[in-house]
Amino acid sequence: MRKSVLTLGAIQASAIFIYGLTIVISGTLGKSKVGSPLIQFLIYTFFALSLALTTWGISKNKDLARTPFYILQAFIVISGYTLVSGTETIYKVIGLIVGAFGVAGFIALIRTPVQS
Repeated sequence: MRKSVLTLGAIQASAIFIYGLTIVISGTLGKSKVGSPLIQFLIYTFFALSLALTTWGISKNKDLARTPFYILQAFIVISGYTLVSGTETIYKVIGLIVGAFGVAGFIALIRTPVQS
């Protein structure tokens, strides 16, 4: 199960960073529909970095990384729920996928034994 946690964490961190990157690129090249694309990029980059660091901590058997990983998974599920609450079908589908990844990461870490 530890490999599942590491894989999910890497996928999630990469996806969050890429999403932030698309926001800043589309906001810079075109008419921005969000308040400040650069600030949002920084927020998503911090979120992705936090997730990458907790995933790295789990890979090094650091039990202190488990709780932040759980909290970040909860934020991912909340993000998925927010997307599902949207009006367009594509956002609802993406929200379901995001939420499923968050739940899968949470369950995978629960099933990963604590190192003594």
